[in-house]
Amino acid sequence: MKKIKFYQALIPLAIAGTLSLTGCSEEMGSDVSQYDVLSTNEDTDNVLSGVDQVLDVRGEEFKLKVNYSSGEKEWRISSDKELNMDICTVGLPSNVSVYIDNIHTDTSIVSTRANFDGIKQDSMDDRIHNSQMIGFPVSDSVHYYGINEIEGENDEFISGFTYGYNGNSSGAIVERRRLESEFLKQGVWANKIDSVIDLIVVDDNKNEVRTVSVSSSLLVEVNNKIKLKDGTVQEYDRNGEYRSISK
Repeated sequence: MKKIKFYQALIPLAIAGTLSLTGCSEEMGSDVSQYDVLSTNEDTDNVLSGVDQVLDVRGEEFKLKVNYSSGEKEWRISSDKELNMDICTVGLPSNVSVYIDNIHTDTSIVSTRANFDGIKQDSMDDRIHNSQMIGFPVSDSVHYYGINEIEGENDEFISGFTYGYNGNSSGAIVERRRLESEFLKQGVWANKIDSVIDLIVVDDNKNEVRTVSVSSSLLVEVNNKIKLKDGTVQEYDRNGEYRSISK
């Protein structure tokens, strides 16, 4: 199966005001309990086989199956990481052909605190890059396989945050790369992956070509353990609190 790499264009963040890592927002993040969760923290079936979604295609008899998986052993906000996306149809009629015209995916931060929840981290679009095909063909037996390479922290992402210098009132502003522990202390516990899959449907019986979009969302759980230089391991809960569990 041919691997097709996603092409990415990071969308700059525009966040007004100053985000201080020393503060604690009283507002809670959005409710994400309805989403599927992929965990890379344990050697479970969820990690090995990924997460399957069978999605309705509006106005069509067939469905779209999306499988998410990752070879990452530790999914971290601040690190580059890869998410695999395997797409095929389910119950496709013999008179219908389906092509993926475009896939747009946004990756954002999920936090229990509103000041970090929903911040966009990366974005990508993928479509056919030649004139020989109208799109990526998919069927019950033909799969599309893509690799979404998600950046951790580049200059554009870092510049989306501002900090009061050392938390004092001097008015000095700094931009810097954040440690993974700083995200965890702010209740960050997952990345949210939102995709829109644009399909081209060719119906031979009706002599018709039509388009339809299918949306898919997934949460990828962040590794919640940080190892310090002295060997101590800090384990964070979703409220940003931690406990030392070994040394």
